[in-house]
Amino acid sequence: MSQTNNPSALNYSDASLQDEENISLSHILHIFWLRRHLFIAVFVFVVISGGIILFQLTPKFTTETKILVGTDKAKVVDVEAVLSGNLSTDSAVKSETEVLTSKGLAKKIITKLNLLRLEEFNPELKEKGFFADLGPSNWLSDDLKESLGLAGDKEILTKEEQQERLVASATNIYLGKLKAAPVRGSQVISITFESTDPKLAAQIANTHAESYIIGQLEAKFEATQKATSWLNEQLAGLRAKVESSEKAVEMYRNQYGLSKGKDESGLVGEQLSEINSQLIIAKAEKAEKAARLAQVNQLLRSGTDIETASEVLSSTLIQSLREQEAELARKVSEMSVELGAKHPKLIRINAEILDLRGKIKSEITKIAAGLKNELTIASTREASLQSSLSASESKSGAHRKEEVQLRALEREANANRVLFETFLNRFKETSSTQGMEEADARVISAAEVPVTPSFPKKNMMLMLIAVLASIIGTAVIFIIEMLHPGLRTPEEIERFLGIPAIALLPTIDKKTDPIAYVLEKPHSSLSESLSSLRVSLMLSDPDKAVKSIMVTSSIPSEGKSTLVLCLGRSAAISGQKVIVIDADFRRPTIEKKLNVSEKSKGLTDLIMSHDGKYTDFIFKDEQSELYLMPKGQADYVNPVDIFSSHKMELLLQELKERFDLIVIDTPPVMAVTDARVLASLVDKCIYVVAWDKTPRQVVKAGLEQLLKASPNVAGIVLQQVNLKEYSSYSYGESGYYYNYSKYGQYYTN
Repeated sequence: MSQTNNPSALNYSDASLQDEENISLSHILHIFWLRRHLFIAVFVFVVISGGIILFQLTPKFTTETKILVGTDKAKVVDVEAVLSGNLSTDSAVKSETEVLTSKGLAKKIITKLNLLRLEEFNPELKEKGFFADLGPSNWLSDDLKESLGLAGDKEILTKEEQQERLVASATNIYLGKLKAAPVRGSQVISITFESTDPKLAAQIANTHAESYIIGQLEAKFEATQKATSWLNEQLAGLRAKVESSEKAVEMYRNQYGLSKGKDESGLVGEQLSEINSQLIIAKAEKAEKAARLAQVNQLLRSGTDIETASEVLSSTLIQSLREQEAELARKVSEMSVELGAKHPKLIRINAEILDLRGKIKSEITKIAAGLKNELTIASTREASLQSSLSASESKSGAHRKEEVQLRALEREANANRVLFETFLNRFKETSSTQGMEEADARVISAAEVPVTPSFPKKNMMLMLIAVLASIIGTAVIFIIEMLHPGLRTPEEIERFLGIPAIALLPTIDKKTDPIAYVLEKPHSSLSESLSSLRVSLMLSDPDKAVKSIMVTSSIPSEGKSTLVLCLGRSAAISGQKVIVIDADFRRPTIEKKLNVSEKSKGLTDLIMSHDGKYTDFIFKDEQSELYLMPKGQADYVNPVDIFSSHKMELLLQELKERFDLIVIDTPPVMAVTDARVLASLVDKCIYVVAWDKTPRQVVKAGLEQLLKASPNVAGIVLQQVNLKEYSSYSYGESGYYYNYSKYGQYYTN
């Protein structure tokens, strides 16, 4: 069947190939519609498989207990150092989280609830599956395993060791199901436990929290007992030390007649302390005055920056003299411009400036002398105090050694007394709070028996399986589409190549010769398609009759030679006078298909002869009124030279006058240049494409080369079309060729 919407639209004199295929949304949806059965099959398979796996999964239940750590307690006495630390910090909460997930606490729960009796925590209780004994290692005998080195050393364990390993394995399983995490921004810790038994999950979560709190209380009670016992032992020794040290102080004081001062020290010591304090002040004042004098003397010696000294800056006389000097200097600068440097007034003012500077220097010298006098006075006061201190020390020399020893005894007695009082207070606190310990944590939300399993979430997982099935189904469709690089519908041809499809030739039984089939079944689908092709060619150019046609393809074995003979016979049956020319000099097949002798003269011989007539080089088909001009025997000729010769052009003109239709079989465009040379001599070119076989890019490249040589391309002929498969693809955007296979009731195949 052919597509002939508008005859004028089929004249592609300025045809231009599209650079890329524009795939629209409707095209994608059309692909999905064509492959809907495959998509549904994949979707159903994935959903059923996923559903079977999903419903075979063992449901698991998760429950949660929340505890608050670092709770405030009523404090009877302050014993925090003995009983607990600060659990309100983030690090403390994290530390308690680690305690909750410790192996020691897990083992307590396993023992308390006897979890080793359950298969969930004791893998040895699980029954072996059907495939457990089908492993390759079970097929070998023990002797063979030992000879091959596959038999491991069997470790002999005692019952205690076996029990320890069993508990260790159960502990790992237990901790794998347990999760403890602090709630962000609070002192709450969430404890979750997962189990196949909802009641057991709630029981374990609550028992775990209770055991943690009981463990805190036990640790505090034990710490209190140890602290009380230790403090009691220390108090007995400290009491004896305090009594003996205080007696020693009194006995020593009475023995040497040492009296107490205001601050419990000796009178002589108080005097020495007072004089020593004054001496220190005097030394400080002396050092200050010596430093000031040294600074002034140094500035005087250097002669620079003397005014920066604090004594100079604080002198009002010097400041007044400096102001006068500055005023005279200003006048000098003003008058030097008007009067000159040797003017008497300037000389007088400069003399006054020198006099002021002398006065300033004299005043600074007086300041230095005053500082020296102050230093002398400070040195005299220091010497006097030093003399008084020496006199006092000489007086207390006889009692110094005894006072030192007395102070040592007093310090020891005071230290023993303070230590005893501290231990006594702590002993009273711990004794009074024994048995009143409170845990630093409490349960604020107990675990409840879960109603629905936490795993698997069947509704959500079914949705995920459905989404995954859709993705897999889509991927399968696109992969299958990618594995088919060929062209299948007229819409694809026009979309990708920009050239119309003018005919689709159905394939027939491989055992049947299509050339003979055209004669045997003149009303078959193949014959009707050939008739439609002839009509399309007739309407392809409204300005002139199409009498010469060239048939070519991209690559060999696309059915162009078969199309040439089928089209020729179809036209001959309809009453037209038709001649077929075999212009494929390298692989001539027309002669073989029509059983013409390979030694027959043909086109090459006619072109190379000087006075030959075309009637001497053609043969008539025995089964139809079709005429044939074979390739010929002149193998030494160049096909390009023949097709581009003037004689070839004259031959075609003569044949057009004698025949109604000329059909020329040419080599593939991608193989040689023969077709491109001959294309300019014919009225129309037919480009043959094998249905769903020839890669699109190959067709595009070949057609582009042909269009560069001649724009007279009538269109594309899809050859060897499988009508059953085509009926699924043929409903495109334009709507043509819809349900092509159902048209078979109009044919006699």
